[in-house]
Amino acid sequence: MASPISGGSAFDFGAAAQALAVQPQTTTASVRQPTKIETTGDTVKLSAGAQVRLLNSQGETIPEIVINTALSTQAVNSYLGLTQATAPAAAASNK
Repeated sequence: MASPISGGSAFDFGAAAQALAVQPQTTTASVRQPTKIETTGDTVKLSAGAQVRLLNSQGETIPEIVINTALSTQAVNSYLGLTQATAPAAAASNK
């Protein structure tokens, strides 16, 4: 018949392994500082339409987007799905 492991019950088969793992390790080696790692950011080239939508979602106004992207107001409005308001028929006709 097997004798029980000290520190645990007859059914606690991991008690001996846990008791060994809990003891701290002592080392005399000096601790190495991590080496400095230079990170470079990834860059993505956006299409004009994607750039216009991104700037718009970040809260930029249409005139700001026109200046930042060097696109026309008509192109920016087109990318954003905006249409130019047409003049009402009464105002368009000369009486």
